[in-house]
Amino acid sequence: MNNYRKLWAEFFGTFLLVLFGTGSVIVSEEYDGIIQAFGIGVVFGLTVWLLIQYFGRVADCHINPAVTLTFLVSKQISFRMAMKYIGLQLVGSLLASLVLHLYFPTNLNLGNTLPSGSWQESFIFEFFLSFALMLVILITTTNQFLVKYAPFLIGFTVFLEAWLAGPICGASMNPARTFGPAVISGNITYLSLYIIAPIVGMILALFVFNKKMLPK
Repeated sequence: MNNYRKLWAEFFGTFLLVLFGTGSVIVSEEYDGIIQAFGIGVVFGLTVWLLIQYFGRVADCHINPAVTLTFLVSKQISFRMAMKYIGLQLVGSLLASLVLHLYFPTNLNLGNTLPSGSWQESFIFEFFLSFALMLVILITTTNQFLVKYAPFLIGFTVFLEAWLAGPICGASMNPARTFGPAVISGNITYLSLYIIAPIVGMILALFVFNKKMLPK
């Protein structure tokens, strides 16, 4: 039963993240920028906060393949379970983007993350955004005092990063968040960027955290 809840949380949590998050991007595009970067950041951050707050009681609620792979590297999850998590995260993302495509059939990108400048610039941004997000996850979930505030602090970090860096690189920090919109819209040109950069950034954050290289 516990494994069932964990798997359900990864699928449904990622579905909701992509549905609401990329949905806010689509609505902003369809209605003359009514939401804009700040509002989109709020939607992503609030969704992450509430998902972790709710699902975190009964499941891991990674809702991010890069997070899952990082915990696999740290041996906090088995390879078999990690693959199940990632598979369900990707399916949840695809289903959410398919739903949005049915609602907004004329929208070309479906909230896909795309570089506004060079792909190199976006890669660097995604790398460091993911690095910072993973550090927040590791610090807040392992600190006895901060752990109760972890859902809010993680969600707030997502909000800040999506707000400030979204207009530059899309601020994905999550391969699943990009996977669904890219595949369903048919624009997979930069998909590898948004898969590799978050994974490398988060695994490096784990290394820095484990080596106690953070300032005291």
